[in-house]
This record gives sequence, C-alpha cells and structure tokens, in this order.
Amino acid sequence: MNRKNLVLGVILVFLIALAYVYQGPFKDWQTGLGKPKNILAGLNVEQIDTIEIASFNQVTVLEKTGDKWKIAGTKEFYADQAAVDNALRAFGEAAAAEAELVSENPDMKDQFSTGGSGVRVAFRQSGDTLFEVVIGNPGPDFSSAYIAEPDSDKTFLVKANLSSAFTRPEWHDRAIFSIDREAITVIRFQYPNREFRVEKQDDTWRGVAPFVFTVSEAKIEPILAIMADLSAAQIPPQTFDGTGLENNSIIVQAQGDGIDQTLMVGGRHDSGFYFAKRGDSDNIYLITEEQKEELNKRYTDLR
Repeated sequence: MNRKNLVLGVILVFLIALAYVYQGPFKDWQTGLGKPKNILAGLNVEQIDTIEIASFNQVTVLEKTGDKWKIAGTKEFYADQAAVDNALRAFGEAAAAEAELVSENPDMKDQFSTGGSGVRVAFRQSGDTLFEVVIGNPGPDFSSAYIAEPDSDKTFLVKANLSSAFTRPEWHDRAIFSIDREAITVIRFQYPNREFRVEKQDDTWRGVAPFVFTVSEAKIEPILAIMADLSAAQIPPQTFDGTGLENNSIIVQAQGDGIDQTLMVGGRHDSGFYFAKRGDSDNIYLITEEQKEELNKRYTDLR
C-alpha cells in the first residue's frame, strides 16, 4: 500500500467514525437538549424501608418487615401486599420514564393537584428521607400522572400510573382467613346459650356434639366458604370499647390438618356491619350482616 492510499484509508476511517458519532451519541445528546430531567431519576425502590403516604386527611406509614409491609402504629396489621407491589412498580416505571415539564406556575399546581390536594409520598431508608414527591391527577391518557416536588413550582408529567396506585383510602390487608376450604374437617359453634360441633367423616358432614345429627351439604357450604376465605368489609378504629367482642356472642372455630382458626363476632357498628376478630389476634375487622347471620346458627339450621 502506497502512502497516498494509506492517507485515504485513514481519512475514510475518520469519516466513518465521525458519522457514527453524529448519528449516534451526538444525535442522542442533541435530541435530549431542552428535555427536563426526571425528578424521580435515580430513585431505587429496593433501598426503601419506610413509605409515608399523606392523603385523605390522614397519614399512613408503611414499614418493611422482611418481605412484608407493616402498617406503623398497629400490632399486627400489614398492608395489602398487592397494592404495595403495584405502587412500587409504578414508581420504578416513573423513575425510568421521560418527564415532560407542563408548568412552572405555582398557581397551576392546584389544577394538576400537585399542591396541597395531592398525595404526598416520602421514601425513607433507616430514618433518612431519600425523596419526597406529590402525586397529582392522572394524565390525559390515564396511564400517566402529574408530579411535583413539595417545595417546587414545577409540575411534570411522567408515563406511569402513579395516581391510581396511590389514591387509596386505606392500605390495610383486609384478609381475615385465606385457606383451602377442603382442609377444614371440624367446625365448632359456640354461643352464650348453646354449643355444638360438626365433623367431616368419609367426605360427609355430620353433627357429633352434643349429640349426633345430620348435616346438609348445601347448608354447611356457606359456612365453610366464610371460614376459609373471609375479608373485612371495613377496618374500624382499633379500640375494643363498644365492639361487644368481650361478650362472646358468636364464636366459630374451624380445624383441620395444620389448621386451627377461630372467628369471634361482636356487636353492630354504626355502618351496619358487625365487629369481628380472629381468636389469635387483636386486629378488629368489620364483616357484613349477611356473614354474621350465616354464622349465627342452631344445629337444626344445618339439617
């Protein structure tokens, strides 16, 4: 190869490299000029161990305990795991998305609900605040959301469904029981003036105490459904005063292989629901009147 061809070869390589830089990194940099930085960029949800959510004139604090999220200030109440997973997934998507600056006017924050009417969320790790953000209304496509930093005049639009993920009146896990109904083989019913027990023997339900009596499969089935898969209609204030749970008006115990769970039902709440609790927990729930009546039985009701 002579000197002239060598020089031409070097120039060609240089031009190819220049074209690559222009079409690739330089073009990406040029396209990004003027785009606002996503205020959530760099937020790592894996570092978070505490989430504080202020909305509906109340503050809920979720604390990570192992793989679950416990509601702070309660003995044993945990958050709805699916709801927390959905919220964290939405934040992960928001942190990776592009942000659009929609307003720098502080007076517009009320329109987007990124001011005092929004959902204020604080993320913490070991007591240190990692980030705070106000989540406002859904975007025009309802798959995005308006967000802002609490002390900033700017409102941004990000492609993540944060609004629906965080606009919740409460975060409690409402599940009271969640087991396989086929595993239940014994049910004991206890009331102030009576008590009886039924058992599943050879795939057939029978009354065994205080004497033997027949049991209809159709009539025991709704009770099995409640004792296997029961969720609260509401979560009331956690105080025993006025619940009537101390009177033991209805106690139903379900047992089986590795299963022993008891439901206690108390008095009527102002909402029309009834107070209830598990025998092994101080958590207080509300169940429907229909569920309460389904558990309020005489042995003749099951025949």
